[in-house]
Amino acid sequence: MVKNKISNYFKQNFVYDLKAGLITGVVALPLAIAFAIASGVNPVLGVYTAIIAGILGSSLGGSKFSITGPTGAMTVIVLSTVNKYGLEGLMLAGVLAGIIQITLGLIKLGKLVKFIPLPIVSGFTAGIGAIIFIGQIPNFLGLIIPAQEHIWETLIEIIKNFNSTNIYALAISLITLLILIFLPKHLSKNKYSKIIPPSIIALLLATLLTIYFQLNLPKVGDIPAALPSFNLIVISFDLVKNVLPAAFTIALLGAIESLLCAVVCDGMTNTKHKSNKELIGQGITNTILPFFGGIPATAAIARSAVNIREGAKTKIAGIIHSLFLLIIMLFLGGVAQQIPKAFLAGILMFVSFKMINIKEFKTIMRISKQETVVLFITFALTILTDLVFAVQVGMMLAVFLLFIRLSGLTEIHNLEEHDPKQELEKLYKGEAKLKEIVSIYTMNGPFFFGALNIFDNKLEEHIHIKKKYIILRMKHVPFIDTSAIERLITFIKDRNKHESKVYLTTLSQETKKTLFSNKEFLELIAENNIFDTTEEAIQHINTHIKNTTTKKQD
Repeated sequence: MVKNKISNYFKQNFVYDLKAGLITGVVALPLAIAFAIASGVNPVLGVYTAIIAGILGSSLGGSKFSITGPTGAMTVIVLSTVNKYGLEGLMLAGVLAGIIQITLGLIKLGKLVKFIPLPIVSGFTAGIGAIIFIGQIPNFLGLIIPAQEHIWETLIEIIKNFNSTNIYALAISLITLLILIFLPKHLSKNKYSKIIPPSIIALLLATLLTIYFQLNLPKVGDIPAALPSFNLIVISFDLVKNVLPAAFTIALLGAIESLLCAVVCDGMTNTKHKSNKELIGQGITNTILPFFGGIPATAAIARSAVNIREGAKTKIAGIIHSLFLLIIMLFLGGVAQQIPKAFLAGILMFVSFKMINIKEFKTIMRISKQETVVLFITFALTILTDLVFAVQVGMMLAVFLLFIRLSGLTEIHNLEEHDPKQELEKLYKGEAKLKEIVSIYTMNGPFFFGALNIFDNKLEEHIHIKKKYIILRMKHVPFIDTSAIERLITFIKDRNKHESKVYLTTLSQETKKTLFSNKEFLELIAENNIFDTTEEAIQHINTHIKNTTTKKQD
């Protein structure tokens, strides 16, 4: 059985996976080195990360076509962590982030990550893109300046050293950008354009020019032709406490980017990923990486798209891409170390500019003022403050935005004021006396802590009427929380003091289940005060009135 599967794979899919894996590996090499340099670590760590993460991510993840490795979104938080806590702190943060991602997957939170509002994701991603772009200006100009934690510090250093601009580096950077921007348009109808991506043409040209003319400009540097070695991680209570916020940010960023990548892959291939498995796979990858010198990784949309576009059929394509990178590192490391940093700056600037999705900005600005405010606050905080703080504020803004929207969905109408179809006449069936003693309120939307002011304000408008019977119709209340139950209990007690009775009708199963789980509520309002329909409640009230009248007459 196994032998047949292997035989069928080589007959049907291997050639496609081989081609896709090789081309994806070629595309991944300069990006792996570039993101490592942008992260403030040795270039070889980026290659190690791409190799190990590519194999583990493809083998263990829940998406068939995702390619895992170092990405632009991770570079900012990685650089910040390295600057604050050194390489040891980064490795520990990577392990903790992996454990967090595994936990998220095990408790089935994979789908929840996708519910983070677009303004948060778009603003945060654009902010990271802006930081990467500005952070690469020194390499673009060939300046040698120390890595800075904040972008304004980087800009100050650039201004101070601008007179030292390396004309060769500037030329290489501009050539790289021009190739990446304009070459795809001219090669779109050429059959060779897909075989040799523009980034590889730029890489070969920049490296050959640097070697042939022996250009004096900053280069990648030594890339050892050796396999990554196993290293233990330094663990201490103080270090864990210090890097934990960064670990949460890495875990969250990795989860968001990986799941978004999986969704994109699904759309391109008409497949369906397993979100929780993807989180667990990414978590295992990030937990193992630091023990071999790897930096935090995530599924990369650009490389995954190349993988799909080149005809990948199975997860084996991702593994082949990693093995090809390993071969390049072992046998072509001497050539790779001659790659000019100016070329990598051009690559990163091109990638970072694409991270700023102008179309999404325009859409959000056109649709909602509230979301526009959230978008630009997240964008500004990402650029101007600590990245961890930006994530925390962004999530609080997301919750606040949800709170506002849920509150806006809740409405309460008094039927006497809101009765366009003469519904009262049908309900009362000619019993004029019922109009004098019954108030009917219709509730629409979630009944939760954010809607309590709406509940109070609406009832206070009519409470002076002091009608003896109050009916709350809750057919369109999808859920009720503890705060709302407590407020409802208080309201019922208050009405009881005024010798009024409260009836609930048309409860959804979810709302009824939540209400009946509260013992105080059950003690206060018997089940015979809850009716499936408003007609039944009115009939009950009418019968009660007639019985009371008959007893008084007797």
